[in-house]
Amino acid sequence: MNFRLSSPLPGWEAQRRMSPVQTEAYREPKANAKEAGVLALLHPNGKDLKLTYIKRPQRNTLDKHSGQVSFPGGKKEKVDKNIIDTAVRETYEEIGINPKDIRILGQLTPLYVYVSNFLVYPSVGVIDYEPDYILQSSEVDYTITADLNELTNPGTVQKRDLKIRGFTMRDVPYFALGEETLWGATAMITSEFVEIIREL
Repeated sequence: MNFRLSSPLPGWEAQRRMSPVQTEAYREPKANAKEAGVLALLHPNGKDLKLTYIKRPQRNTLDKHSGQVSFPGGKKEKVDKNIIDTAVRETYEEIGINPKDIRILGQLTPLYVYVSNFLVYPSVGVIDYEPDYILQSSEVDYTITADLNELTNPGTVQKRDLKIRGFTMRDVPYFALGEETLWGATAMITSEFVEIIREL
């Protein structure tokens, strides 16, 4: 997997399949866009691997992504040497995974999130054990794990209308993870990752 992640990536063509808006008008980052790092964290589950997501608290009204399913991660800070450090640090702060346990496999294609003005840099990492998460309650309600077999199953991708901040978005593509709806930027990042997994 290390080799594939360092090769040319599927990029926008894979991301756009899960885009909630069918336009490229919001792809280009603004000059004042903030940088963020997120981590697609894998861990073993029998013969399969699981990918970790977090559920953002609905009560955090300052977070434009409140109540959504996302990867652990956040804004790049001065203490971070690079954007991978950001993702690893935030993962430790939000779900308690020791940075020393994480082996970075590579990075996915950056994605600009217009609604929050963040340019998101996704990294992929793996730990060699099933984790006991320690949650930062102000940032995380709970964790969600998804088998790679589940994510690569075409039936997991569905469409429905979503009501977001009083506005209804029609026919939004999403990954149906049990009772959870994975949509938006995290679904777009996941879409690229899934395409890579299918090619292995």
